[in-house]
Amino acid sequence: MASRHLAKTRTAVGFGLVGLSGLLVNQGLFWLLTEAAGFWISWAAIFATQGSTIWNFVLTDRIVYSEKNRNGQWYSRFAKSWTANNAFLLLRVPFLLLLAHSGMNPHWANVTTLVALFLVRFWISDRFIWGSKRLVADITGEPVEPPSKADVLIEMKSNEWGPHLVLNLRPRRWVKRHYYDVHGLVSIMSEVSLPELQYFKVESFSRKPDITVRRGYVGDRRMIARVRATMSPGLFVYREHLGSIGANFRVDLDNRVNVTVSPLLATSKHVVYTNVVEALLRFVLVNTGYMLLHSATVRLGTETIMLSAQTDTGKTGTILRLMQEHPGESAFLSDDMTIVNGNGAALCFPKPLTISSHTLRAVNTKTLSLPERLILAVQSRIHSKDGREFALLLARLNIPIIAINAVTQILVPPPKFMIHRLVPTVTYQDAGVVSQIFIIGRGSSLEEPMPHSEAVETLLANTEDAYGFPPFSIMERAITLRPKNLRKGKKRDITELRTAERAILEEFLGNMPVTRLISPNFGWADTIPDRVLSGDRAGSQLAVESGAAESNGGSLVAVKEDQHVD
Repeated sequence: MASRHLAKTRTAVGFGLVGLSGLLVNQGLFWLLTEAAGFWISWAAIFATQGSTIWNFVLTDRIVYSEKNRNGQWYSRFAKSWTANNAFLLLRVPFLLLLAHSGMNPHWANVTTLVALFLVRFWISDRFIWGSKRLVADITGEPVEPPSKADVLIEMKSNEWGPHLVLNLRPRRWVKRHYYDVHGLVSIMSEVSLPELQYFKVESFSRKPDITVRRGYVGDRRMIARVRATMSPGLFVYREHLGSIGANFRVDLDNRVNVTVSPLLATSKHVVYTNVVEALLRFVLVNTGYMLLHSATVRLGTETIMLSAQTDTGKTGTILRLMQEHPGESAFLSDDMTIVNGNGAALCFPKPLTISSHTLRAVNTKTLSLPERLILAVQSRIHSKDGREFALLLARLNIPIIAINAVTQILVPPPKFMIHRLVPTVTYQDAGVVSQIFIIGRGSSLEEPMPHSEAVETLLANTEDAYGFPPFSIMERAITLRPKNLRKGKKRDITELRTAERAILEEFLGNMPVTRLISPNFGWADTIPDRVLSGDRAGSQLAVESGAAESNGGSLVAVKEDQHVD
């Protein structure tokens, strides 16, 4: 054991000396690029990193690690080293700019960021690039020294693929758990906070949760060349390039759902919910006879109405205007998703509203603090339709897209606010019976009724559009669920669940009027109240006049009789 620690110390010292020389190389290139070539400090840091990466790799590969401890071909190790160093730029460049703008000399700021990340670089290099032969015996079967009692804990189901698909290293003795109860239909216990479900948060519950989310290491420690999705009915494992520290996750499905998310993914709670939990929640609800429909639902006057559209069309801005401009005649159920059943009932699903760039015009920024207002413009631009389309484009490439998304949302959190933060006068409503639906869109002004069959297809398409993020298109094939509250019985696969979802929607629509409403200028919040509230106001006025007539009936009749006699 002592000899192993001595060897590790020698390796760390050697790595540190090489890193020191690389720091000088990086700093020299940084100076040439900023002072001689006039580069911006961010670009100088990026290009200087390429030179120091090559320098560090050659010395580390040839001097620090002996040939017998090297793993794989030199170009494979270089690719891993280059990927890791350039990935650090996602942290280094913002940190560098922050230090420079705060008044620190750019050259000292560059040195500071390099030193700050040294230990992390050493840990990754030693564990994943050069020292990756030292894996746990339970994972590889290779003879290695027994780990200490806290080093390794395997937590997984037995399956023919082996334990390498889920590995929990150094489990924490205490972890905070978050409990959510969605209208008594689905219960969720999560070791990751899920802000989108904060409306349904409860202290705890004694029953077993329908969905459990826990933290853990998923996949092998080694980096891999391509994204890999391993699946079978009831099991899905998603792994990206960065090994078990990256944005990996595993889903086990039976009558209950268990999700294990890797450390990086667990740090980005919005990605955990959007990319994993909501996709599962959708079909768990179908299994209970309900549908998670992509729509916004509000009460206007005495009517509960629903708005549906493709993502980033303008639902959020319309809902904000309706709530702001009709405070005494409205109530809020949902902005993005609504839970519906075949009886026409709509259950609220009040997630935080995401403020994209085109929604800003409807936001009363006076309700936000000064820091929130200052950063909102940047957040809304990054987390806008353009940003989403760019992310979907990147998803087609062989890159760790979920890890990139997770890091982006850690550095620039999405602008999400519960509606009462933006509209203090708003009231929430738990449920309602929908009386009419508006399918909104952009284009030349148009208002027309939509046939039942077309409405079904449109609402299904709009719902599907909300699940365009990876890896849903792959993960859904593995989704199988047993009938609700049954431990035994035939599982329903994704085809059966989708058929059941369509049946719920068709029954929900029934004879419900559906109107296509096209506007060239986001004018739905002007048109919809005229269609909904005018009838309520006319009915209220008629009731007032009728009541007045009854209370004064005798005198009115007398006047009419006198007039008739005259």
